[in-house]
Amino acid sequence: MASNTVIAIKRSQDLVAPPSLANGEIAYSFSSDKLFIGQTSNSSVATTVEYIGGKLAMDKIANLESVLFSGTAELNISKLTLATHTNNAVLFAKTGGVVDFVTGATGTVLQIAANGTPTFDDLNGGTY
Repeated sequence: MASNTVIAIKRSQDLVAPPSLANGEIAYSFSSDKLFIGQTSNSSVATTVEYIGGKLAMDKIANLESVLFSGTAELNISKLTLATHTNNAVLFAKTGGVVDFVTGATGTVLQIAANGTPTFDDLNGGTY
């Protein structure tokens, strides 16, 4: 005879987050609209309560979609390369909506040239 397994999810109407959860245990807060899970890397490390989703996350995603794709807005990514830089770095939008980045050595400051292009350089006063 087959047995039925019941999976119970902890839930609360009042608490914003559960004070503690066992590893792999899940809980939902109707107060904060968040879904949580108890997580630990191994048995000698204390379990932490991690926020992993819920209605709040879905509302944020829906809002982001409406901001990015409302009206005639178009998002076109043909090539995206992410690199790790150990020094100063900043992203900026060029003409036509192209996103680029500049980097600079530690100790330099971000400066904007007369043509609007950002650069990192020593703080020298420059000419404007």
